[in-house]
Amino acid sequence: MLSTAERIAFLKETKLFSDVPEDDLRAVAEVAQEKHFTDGEIVVREGEKGDAVYFIIRGQVSIHKSGVEIITRGEKEFIGEVAVIDDGPRSSSMSSIRDSLLLKISRDDFYRAIEGNAKLLKNVLNIVLAKFRKDIDREVEAVRARERMAQDLLRASELQTAMLPTQDLSFTTPEGISVVVSGSCYPADTVGGDYYDYFALPDGKLCLVIGDVMGHGFHTGLMVSTAISCLHTQIRSDYSIGSVMSAMDDMVYEFVHGSLYMSFCYILVDLKDHTVSFCNAGHPYPCHYSAGTGQLEMFESDSLPLGIRIFGDRKFEARITDWKEDDIFVLYTDGLTEAENLGKEYFGEERLKRLIIENALLSPAELKESILHELDKFCQSVTREDDVTLVTVKLFGQKA
Repeated sequence: MLSTAERIAFLKETKLFSDVPEDDLRAVAEVAQEKHFTDGEIVVREGEKGDAVYFIIRGQVSIHKSGVEIITRGEKEFIGEVAVIDDGPRSSSMSSIRDSLLLKISRDDFYRAIEGNAKLLKNVLNIVLAKFRKDIDREVEAVRARERMAQDLLRASELQTAMLPTQDLSFTTPEGISVVVSGSCYPADTVGGDYYDYFALPDGKLCLVIGDVMGHGFHTGLMVSTAISCLHTQIRSDYSIGSVMSAMDDMVYEFVHGSLYMSFCYILVDLKDHTVSFCNAGHPYPCHYSAGTGQLEMFESDSLPLGIRIFGDRKFEARITDWKEDDIFVLYTDGLTEAENLGKEYFGEERLKRLIIENALLSPAELKESILHELDKFCQSVTREDDVTLVTVKLFGQKA
C-alpha cells in the first residue's frame, strides 16, 4: 500500500494535479482509495451512476461501449473525470487489462479536498471541456465513417443487383421448345449473400444457378461478386457440371480458407432430349413439379457446401432426371422456407410445395409473385433475418 507521500508524488505526475502544490494534495491523497483489479475485471459499468474518478498507478484499462473498445489508458492517466461534476450514468464501461492498481477518489471526497482551491477547480474544468471537445470530434468522425460505409454498401448493393438477371428469360428453340424463367432476390441487408442466374447455353441447353453465402454484409457481397465472375469465366470454357462445381469450390475455399462457405446448386436442362442434370452443394433441394402426374419431387443431391474441405479435394457428380411438357422447376434459398411469423413458426418446405401444386397453371412470373405474396401474409410485420431468393421455371414442348 502506498504511503501518503508516495500518493502525493504520484498525483503530482498526473495532468490533473501537476501544478498543484504538494501541501494542497495531501487532503486528496489521504482520502484516496487503492483498488486492485485482475485481468478483465470490470471497474465501472456503462449505465452505472458516476461517483468517482480513477487514476492508474500501475497497469492499463480498456474503455469500451456496447462491447466495442474505444480507447485504452495507461499509468498516470485517469478516467471518470466527468463524474466529479456530473452524477449522470457512466457513458462507457472500464475493465482492467491484466492486473492493475488504481487510485479511486469519490466525488464528495474530491470536492472536500479541493474546496477553496480555484486553480485545481480550473484544471478540472479545462480537462473536462477538453474531453467534451474530443468526444464531439470523435462522434463527428464516427458519423462520417458510418456515412462512408453506408455509401460503400449502397454502391456494393447496386453493383450486386446489376450482376443479377434484370428481366425474365423467355425463348423458343428451333425445335419449338419454349422456356420461361422468372426470378427475384430480396436481401435482408443492404448487401446480401444470395445469388441466382439463368441463361441459354449452346446446344439447346438452359443453365439455372442459385447460391447462398453464409452471412450478410460487405465481405459476403464480395464473395458473391467473385462467385459470379468465376461462374461465367468457367462456363465460357467448360460448362459441364463437374468442371463448374470444382471451379466454384476452389474459388470459395481459396477466398476464405474454410472460414466461410457457400451453398450452391447448378442445373443444366437439355431442351432437346428432355433431361435435367444437376448437382447440389448443401443448398435446399429445388422442386420439380410434374404436370403429367400432378406430383412434386425434389432434386435431391447430397454434398457439403462449397468451401468445406474435410477429406481434401472433392469430386462432384451429376444426377439426371427427365422433364415433360408444362413441368415446373422452383429454386429458392432457405431465407424463404425459414422465414418466421409472429408465432415463431417457419414458412416451411411443405407450405411451399402446396403453393406450387395449387398454382401450377400460372405463368412462372405469376407463380413467383403468388408465393412471395403468401410469404408476406405469413410473416406479417416480422422482420426477415435472411435474404429471400425465388426462381420459377416452366418448360413447354412436345410431349416426350
